[in-house]
Amino acid sequence: MITAMGCGGAERVLAALARHLAARGHGVRLHVLNEPDVFFDLPAAVEVRAFARAPHAAAARATRPWRRLRWLREQLAAASPDVVVSFIEVANVLALLAARGLGLPVVVAERSNPHRHPVPWPYGWLRPWLYRGAARVVVQTEATAAWARRLVAPERVAVLPNPVWPPGDAEPELALGPGRWLVSMGRLVPLKRFDMILEVFAQLAPRHPEWSLLILGEGEQRPALERAVMRHGLGGRVLLPGAVRAPAALLRRCDLFVLASEYEGFPNALGEAMACGLPAVAFDCPTGPAEIVRDGVDGVLLPNGDRQALQAALDRLMADDQARLRLAARAGEVVQRFDAARILARWEALVGSLATGRRTPRGA
Repeated sequence: MITAMGCGGAERVLAALARHLAARGHGVRLHVLNEPDVFFDLPAAVEVRAFARAPHAAAARATRPWRRLRWLREQLAAASPDVVVSFIEVANVLALLAARGLGLPVVVAERSNPHRHPVPWPYGWLRPWLYRGAARVVVQTEATAAWARRLVAPERVAVLPNPVWPPGDAEPELALGPGRWLVSMGRLVPLKRFDMILEVFAQLAPRHPEWSLLILGEGEQRPALERAVMRHGLGGRVLLPGAVRAPAALLRRCDLFVLASEYEGFPNALGEAMACGLPAVAFDCPTGPAEIVRDGVDGVLLPNGDRQALQAALDRLMADDQARLRLAARAGEVVQRFDAARILARWEALVGSLATGRRTPRGA
């Protein structure tokens, strides 16, 4: 289960896990707690159930958390799945509350940095207490595992990084103009610091007239970014096409990737870009980039938030074709390092170990 199934990284991994388990003959039911729309493709074998919102009256909003929790408990009690798998903090807390007393093993997956990512009240307050009842706490990095091991017994913490897939052969959803392209990707929210990327590119644009900037993703920061593009007179050199279903097709057309996040869990966008053979410039933010980028081998790691270092690194690589090609030659190894088949098989083994002694899994 998950709060929503939009175009984010956690949603992508959960969709891949659902597809994998269904293909392996497991019954899979996906519970979505907010919006019913599913961005990523799912097979017909995966049943999707979404919480139905009441009209947006004040009274309905006030009682919504309780109605959602009751709905989820009714779903779990009726289905009696062998294992419950939940992604993202709010869904994790609700899953553990809804499953109390039902005898269901619950796996909760942390998908961001627990030290930095804000969790709304009362979910953040309940999380440490409720996680003690989880059958497993899945995290993406060893750094986050250290946090989880302070909440639950070490043997109940599993480290499963995000899988990285080879780029497919889909056609690009838009045509990019000639020249070189710097690209970034993610939700258009402040923590991703796309505003910094855009400001740095504006400083470098006169020195590198053959370069343009592509930012893939959608979110609340779009109006501010669009205003910044116009303010800097970059309307012909910065593209903000929104979320795309086959980003690899566009990434393969680009020349350099940049990640400037304040913090991450384990950034899918970074792995996906490197899988397409792009050298990466990334802040060494907590957590994820240091586990993905091998500094000087397939990319460049910079002190977190250091704008001057970011501008200098981009300036150097935008000017040096050979340096980019040297890093690009090793970037694609990320596919072997985070092999999707191996990581999804580890997920299946974890779920299967908890289902032992119960009937064949019907839901996850």
